[in-house]
Amino acid sequence: MKSKIYLWLKTIHRIFMYATTFLVIIMSGTGTILKFPLKFRSLDLAYIRFLHNELSIYFTISLFLMMISGIYMYIFTFPKKY
Repeated sequence: MKSKIYLWLKTIHRIFMYATTFLVIIMSGTGTILKFPLKFRSLDLAYIRFLHNELSIYFTISLFLMMISGIYMYIFTFPKKY
């Protein structure tokens, strides 16, 4: 039973890893645009700020779930080591 949970969490961890990576790329782009607004005058900064704020919620949830599944997978291997 524990091995099924481990494999399921490994899959969940991998999905959230890809989601977090995708969100980091988008949020770093929008954060860069917000940091240097003079270089991106043609873009709507209000929309970029809105996008950055909305994605931060999903980024936090994705990172948290990835962290929880990773911690469980890390702890799960302790009985096998000793």
